[in-house]
Amino acid sequence: MPRTVFVTDRDLMKSTRLQRTDETPTVQMIGTLPPWKGIPAYCKEMFEGINQQLDHFKFTGWKHLYPASLYPGGDPKTNEEPVEGDNVERSLSWYNPISWISVGLDSDVELVHAQWWSYPLAIPYISIFTVGKLRGKTVLVTVHNVEPHEQNVLTRFLNDLVYWFADEYVVHSEENKSQFSQKAGIDPERIHVISHPTIGPDKQGISNTDACRELALSPDRSTVLFFGNIRDYKGLDSLVRMVDSLNDGRDVDLLIAGKCWEDWEKYEKLIEQHDLGDNVHRYPGFIPEDELELFFTAADVVALPYEYFDAQSGVAGLANHFRTVSVGYDEGGLAHQVDLVASTESEFEQLLTKAIDSDVEKTLPTDDSVDKHIKLYNRILGNARD
Repeated sequence: MPRTVFVTDRDLMKSTRLQRTDETPTVQMIGTLPPWKGIPAYCKEMFEGINQQLDHFKFTGWKHLYPASLYPGGDPKTNEEPVEGDNVERSLSWYNPISWISVGLDSDVELVHAQWWSYPLAIPYISIFTVGKLRGKTVLVTVHNVEPHEQNVLTRFLNDLVYWFADEYVVHSEENKSQFSQKAGIDPERIHVISHPTIGPDKQGISNTDACRELALSPDRSTVLFFGNIRDYKGLDSLVRMVDSLNDGRDVDLLIAGKCWEDWEKYEKLIEQHDLGDNVHRYPGFIPEDELELFFTAADVVALPYEYFDAQSGVAGLANHFRTVSVGYDEGGLAHQVDLVASTESEFEQLLTKAIDSDVEKTLPTDDSVDKHIKLYNRILGNARD
C-alpha cells in the first residue's frame, strides 16, 4: 500500500480526506480551548483550521489548568461552550504528574506541538516533552511571548527550560525570531515565523449607534478603546494622558474593557487628576466572546500603547477581525498587525487624532497561518524519517 501523505490544498481536502493507515503519524497540539482562558481563541482557530486538512490530528487540553491563586485574572474558566470533538481530549491536570506522563507516552503521536504562554505550565510541559522524546517524538513549541510578562529569575529559568527541551519553534514575526534567537541562543534555522491569525467570533452586524447605546456611550463623541487585561507594560497610564490632550477641541471618550491585573487605584487617581471622570467608561472583568463586537464596533480606534511587547497581539487581531482602525508602537510583532505605527508618545497621540478626525484605510494582514503550519508539519516529519 502506498504511503499516505499530508495534503495542503484546502479545496482538495474538502472532497478527498486522508484515510488513516498504520504508517500515517499523528500530530498532537497541546494548549487551551474554551471554556479555559489563556489562549483559547488562538488554539480554537488553529485546531479547527488544521483539523480540516489533517485526519491524523488531535488536541490535548486541560481538565484542570492551574489553581486560581496562580492566575491574577481571577477564575481561569469562562462560561463559553466547550469545543468538542472525537479528537479533542481534556486529560491534563496541573496537580497530576500521571496525566503528564500518560500524554508523553501516547504511542500514536510522532509530533508534539505545544502552545507555550504561561510559566505555571512549565513542569507539566517539560515532563511531557521528556517522556515524548524518550519515545522518539519531535517537539515543536509555539512561543507566544519570547520572555514572560512577569519577569524574574524563576520565570526566566522556567522559560529557558521549556525552550531547551524543544526541537523546533514557531514565533509570530521576524522581530520575534531575532529576539528569540538572540535571547535564547537558538539557531535561527530552528525558528519558524508564522503570523498570528485574524481571530474573532461570527459577526452579528451590529451598528455603531446600537453598540454605543448598549455600552452607554454617545455616538456623537469619538471613542478610543483600550481592550484586554490591564498590566503595567501596556501603557494605559500614557493613554489616559493622551485622551486628556485629545479633548482639547474634541469630544473624546476612553473605553476601558478588561480585567485589571494590578492596583487599579493608580489609574483611578490619574483619571481624577485629569478630570476625566465623565470621559472614561470602564467595563472591568472578562469580556465574553458574544459581547466582543459591541466594544470594537463602538470604537473609532483601538489603542495598543504597549511599552514593551515581544509577541503579536490578540487584541490587534480582534481589531482586524471587526475592521476597527488600530494604533500601536513598533514593539514585537505589533507593527505587522496595527494600521498606524508610532515611535513616540507624541506621535501616538497624533495618530489617534488622525484615526478620529479622518478616514484611515483599513489594511488586513494575509492570514495563511494554517497552511504554513501544515507545511511545517510536513517538513519536520519528513526530516524525522530521513
